[in-house]
Amino acid sequence: MTAAASLVAVVCTLTFVHFAAAQMRGPLVPLYAVAHGVTATGVGFIVAAHMAVAGVASIPLGHASDVWGRRILLLSGMAASVVTSLLLAIVEDGVGLAVVYGLAGLGVAAFTPSAMSLVADAARPGAAGRAYAWYATAHYGAIGVGPFLGGLAAEYLGYPVAFAASAAGAAVAFVLGLAIRVAPTRGPSAARATFREVRANPSVWAGWVVAASGLLTQGVVFTFFPLLADARGLSPAAIGLVFLILGIANTAARVPAGWLVDRTQRSAPYAVGGVLAGCVATALIPHVTAPGLLLAVIAAYGVVSGSAGVAIGVALAGATPPAARGIVMGGYSTALYLGLAVGSFALGPVITGYGYATGFGVGAVVGAVGALIAAVLWTNGANDVREPLTA
Repeated sequence: MTAAASLVAVVCTLTFVHFAAAQMRGPLVPLYAVAHGVTATGVGFIVAAHMAVAGVASIPLGHASDVWGRRILLLSGMAASVVTSLLLAIVEDGVGLAVVYGLAGLGVAAFTPSAMSLVADAARPGAAGRAYAWYATAHYGAIGVGPFLGGLAAEYLGYPVAFAASAAGAAVAFVLGLAIRVAPTRGPSAARATFREVRANPSVWAGWVVAASGLLTQGVVFTFFPLLADARGLSPAAIGLVFLILGIANTAARVPAGWLVDRTQRSAPYAVGGVLAGCVATALIPHVTAPGLLLAVIAAYGVVSGSAGVAIGVALAGATPPAARGIVMGGYSTALYLGLAVGSFALGPVITGYGYATGFGVGAVVGAVGALIAAVLWTNGANDVREPLTA
């Protein structure tokens, strides 16, 4: 195994262990808060605090990784996950939980842009798609495993032990991360210079816009499909099966998508096309009632969403020099959280007032408009994202 492949493998391992540990908290925090008297509104505030901090901090912490180096930000992110998981085990009031879970967002914001930048830094020319595919597989695999492990731990051992187990998993990732050795990109002055270039780069903005557009539809589907399915009489087990199919399809599509991006040396068309196809699937979901057809639409949505995610990562990595990748990937992370937030919060009143078909349709239209704007930006961009990525 080459040094570059070894570094990608290490980053993927750290990503899986860290996010599996961090995601153990996902389903537990709302339940833990309600068990201590927090209202539904309070729970929403706690979760929103986590998303907001992660989104706002991703760009500055990504920039910090360009200036100070990837390794220190990776280690800081994992350390933040350890500390906040331990604090969750002892904090019980709503305000305290919002503060601690908000600080946990700093761990995500420190880790993710640095990890994604390292993958791009290490990828061989012409192989960025496969590198990002493996990273995304590790990330989304952890998102699937973590909540399951957290639920088991909470049910059989209680919430404090489950949070402690989350901290232990993050600590394991931290120890593994101590062994990683990463060469610096460029100096602080160079990072500051490239920061100005990033802000004026249409290709970077295109990647951010299409990322937010794709996650907007995911925010709609993940938040409101369970309510739609419940209104149709589907059992919790059936709803869980739908999301299992979605998760498997999303994850399984990533490695083939990475191969396709590398094979064609094009990423923007797959990013835009994947998001547009996802918008079509989003609009169709409220109108599909046959179980088999519904699972087919959901699986297709997972495939195109996963494929678009890989293509967006490759396009963004190839749009800027290595010394600016941290801030670009930080912006990518911010775009993802922004899209989820808009899909989850802004479409709720639409669905309440006009029904699921209208709400899903509006989300699909907004996502499609964003994808088309990104296509125009890429067409007029200063960087040709069809060129092979070089570290």
